[in-house]
Amino acid sequence: MATVPELKDHLATLAVILWNYGAMFPMPALDQYEDTGNLGFSFSADLPGSDRPAPATIKLSEIWVPGSAPDSFDRTEYEYDFVEHPRNRRRAFHSTQREFYARQFGVLVHEHCEEILGAPACGHYYGLPMTAYEAIDRFTAIWGQPGPLGCAQLRCM
Repeated sequence: MATVPELKDHLATLAVILWNYGAMFPMPALDQYEDTGNLGFSFSADLPGSDRPAPATIKLSEIWVPGSAPDSFDRTEYEYDFVEHPRNRRRAFHSTQREFYARQFGVLVHEHCEEILGAPACGHYYGLPMTAYEAIDRFTAIWGQPGPLGCAQLRCM
């Protein structure tokens, strides 16, 4: 649960963390969706290093819905993606289409892992809930590192 000022601080903190890694991106903004009253943000950051065929990128997106307490919001969806173009691989943590995943797999979150970008061994993996801060930590720990991402150790849905 968070208030609008807390969400603005959250978004600013995420931006500072990525800037401290040397990432380049336009200033992200917290958007309000008039039709639902939801709040959200989505932005991509290019990481420093090789840009061939494209730079490594981190994309962070969250949707927050009005909460039960006045002037509060609850995170309802997120997508945290890391695409390392120079190493041709991808890692991602998602909480989207929650009703579908709950009905089909008994979970609210899933992961993506591609040792070879665009050629996943499995479309979706079981995962655990994740914060944007945890995702950034995981992404930066594998960024530029040789060897596999470890997709084979994940449980396919």
